[in-house]
Amino acid sequence: MYNPYAQQADDANSKQQKPFVSTAQPFTNQNGHFTQAGYNQQQQHQQQQQQQWNNNIQTPHQQQQNIQQQNNIPDTQGFNTLLNDPAAQMGLRFSQSAFNASQQYMQQNIKQLVSDENIKYYFKVSNSYVLKKLLLIIFPYRNKTWIRQFRTTTDAQGNSFEIYSTPVDDSNAPDLYIPSMALMTYILLWAVMSGINGDFHPQLLGYALTRTIAFYIVDILLLKISFYALSINSKPSKFLDLVSYSGYKFVTTLLLMVVKHFFSSYFIIIAFFFALIFSLGFFLMRSLRYVVLPSGMDSGAISPGSKRLRTQFLFFYSFVIQAVLIWFMA
Repeated sequence: MYNPYAQQADDANSKQQKPFVSTAQPFTNQNGHFTQAGYNQQQQHQQQQQQQWNNNIQTPHQQQQNIQQQNNIPDTQGFNTLLNDPAAQMGLRFSQSAFNASQQYMQQNIKQLVSDENIKYYFKVSNSYVLKKLLLIIFPYRNKTWIRQFRTTTDAQGNSFEIYSTPVDDSNAPDLYIPSMALMTYILLWAVMSGINGDFHPQLLGYALTRTIAFYIVDILLLKISFYALSINSKPSKFLDLVSYSGYKFVTTLLLMVVKHFFSSYFIIIAFFFALIFSLGFFLMRSLRYVVLPSGMDSGAISPGSKRLRTQFLFFYSFVIQAVLIWFMA
């Protein structure tokens, strides 16, 4: 049966698939003869018609690729407009200046805190000093004087002034050698005892160090906040002095761990715990007295009520807070 719609579809497909054939006649002169210029023009005309025909029958896949390529071209006009905006430039300059100022402030303060002279002072120790200091922490009752010694020094301009003596010359001076060595020994001893009990794993070292450093930081922050609340002038001591005094509790913690390992009696452990805590508290009270309760000209500015509060704080920090921290760590 004859179908007119099918015939129209076949005609359309044949027209789409049929290649281009030019019907134009070559260019000739007035006499009807063929010329080279006319032939070149005819070839250009055929190429243009062929290109137009190819564009018309371009497949949908090729059209989609062309659209994607056009969309992938980066639009830098908005970015250039943002850079040329005066408000954006002002914001960039302000953020850059703020970053440089904060970086300079941090560098100055960190350099002042951990300068070579400060660090060297706390590590100028000797074998005799370490032995005296350990005995002073464990049994401080026979020490006759707790006053720190001074020595005279001269600066670059020739001015002489007094500063605290180094730990080598003064057993009452704070140091960072004993706290740092006690901290590392505490971590290693914890790992050894866990290995003896069959509970050691590699992650234990990181856990023990992180946990101990957290207790250490909390102790120092509590001490600084208390100084600020009680209006205690910490100029007679540096920040590293407080770090040193707070780190001496690791010696007591080590001794308590050894006692707990060799003695299973709960009564003996509790007796050693209170004895060690009392010794450490007595040591800290006498050592921090020159900061919390200064003598001389500074003592006249402290009222009786403030002096009573400072004494109570010093007792609470030296005995109660240290006892809680040591109990959790040991």
